[in-house]
Amino acid sequence: MESLTVIFGFVAVVTLLLVLSALRWTRSRMARVVILLLFALLLPAAYAAPAALLGRPKPVTLEWMGANVREAKVLSATLVENEAIYLTLLWEQAPNLYRLPWDRRMAEQLQEAQREAQRNGTNPMMRLPFERSWDDREPRFYAQPQPKMPDKPYENAPGNGGPGGNPGIEFQHPGQPT
Repeated sequence: MESLTVIFGFVAVVTLLLVLSALRWTRSRMARVVILLLFALLLPAAYAAPAALLGRPKPVTLEWMGANVREAKVLSATLVENEAIYLTLLWEQAPNLYRLPWDRRMAEQLQEAQREAQRNGTNPMMRLPFERSWDDREPRFYAQPQPKMPDKPYENAPGNGGPGGNPGIEFQHPGQPT
């Protein structure tokens, strides 16, 4: 990501020189306003676009399109102590790779959610993955609850010997006489 910052700095300086020369040669006040507005819109796009195109983990602070995502499925996670938490998140159709700054409490939450999800046979989830909040009272990572087991057939249910139903199935232990 550091090389992207250098490239962005170069693009910003060259664009600034182009804007200054355009402002110098333009006499119309409206044209100057449009030039400055386009420059202001170009800078964030030039900074964020390479991060999305490289296939490298994108810092969650650069995610603008999915800023309103309520929860995302954690497909994979890699913890690099004192560096970052790398996550592959799925919230619509295609998975994306993200980089969270290292936080020990968040790493512990993620590991616990992964263990619990493995026990339940479900997936770990992340609440509000792109929210910029300092509120850490509620855990960001959790395991989906175990899926509900199918209902058991009952005596009085239709199809199980109940009124108007078929005779029910009776369990017979193997090796026992009927």
